[in-house]
Amino acid sequence: MQIKTLFLCLTIVLLGACGKKEEMGEMPAANAVAESAADSAPVSSKEQLSSSANTYSDSTRQFIRTADAKFQVKDVYKSALIIEDIAAQLGGFVEKNAIKSEIAQIHFEPIGDNKKLKLTEYAVTGALIIRVPSEKTQDFLRQMAGQIIFLNERTFLAQDAQFELLKQRLGIRRNQETQSQMGKAAKGSGNAEEKAIAIDAQDSSKQARDHAIILEKEFADQVAFSKITLFLDQASQINQAEVSDTEAIIKQARPNFFYRLGQAIQSGWYWGLDASIELMRIWPLWLVIAAIVLLIRRFRKTKKAPAQTSETSETSE
Repeated sequence: MQIKTLFLCLTIVLLGACGKKEEMGEMPAANAVAESAADSAPVSSKEQLSSSANTYSDSTRQFIRTADAKFQVKDVYKSALIIEDIAAQLGGFVEKNAIKSEIAQIHFEPIGDNKKLKLTEYAVTGALIIRVPSEKTQDFLRQMAGQIIFLNERTFLAQDAQFELLKQRLGIRRNQETQSQMGKAAKGSGNAEEKAIAIDAQDSSKQARDHAIILEKEFADQVAFSKITLFLDQASQINQAEVSDTEAIIKQARPNFFYRLGQAIQSGWYWGLDASIELMRIWPLWLVIAAIVLLIRRFRKTKKAPAQTSETSETSE
């Protein structure tokens, strides 16, 4: 009896151990399936519009940030307004907003009552240029990502502008020094020609200085505000409109058969009169033709007369 009880306990322990091994073997497989499903999940629009080029900062460097994106939206007009509002909320502004409709094809379908249904297939596209503070570039892109249905392409650039800015500042300093030297030369002793040359050189130096200052301001503005260019499009749409069926209206307005027959006879009669008048305009030609015909007939008669006389003489003999 004790042996049977011991054997039954060992059997239960072995079965429990096998069940735990099966559960532990199934858990890694389930985790692997979950991980593969997570890896294959589609990337969200916010992640698609994320890049370190939009967020990287360095106290020793200054970046000119630019972004280009082309994507499909549900409604171009509504999305453009929402994007403008987002830019304004972040302290930015709109540099360009261009929207146009391109007609793909037009089809007409008769619907009776001298009407036709005009079906116009068209696609709406838009182009926006947005300027936002450089440090808020990523925030702007993530907030506008909700408008994207399908992202075609995107490009992010972060151009290090510190050396270009340094170049502009050195150019301004150099022009200022040159201008000071030219001013001293213009005020100093010398003949009029040398002073005129010095004044012209000073003026050229001022122009170069002003140009360098403008370039420095432009670069500073590009560093402070990133430039984001967006191209929007939406699925083709169909516009329906009732228009007059001009062909049907013209057919109905056409006169009946007898009226048209009378008009044709009248038109033919007048055409014949006009032709007769035109023929009478060349009456000299008809006279010449008549004279030629008379001459030909007379010539034939003179030919026939000798032949008849010879025949009568032969018969009398």
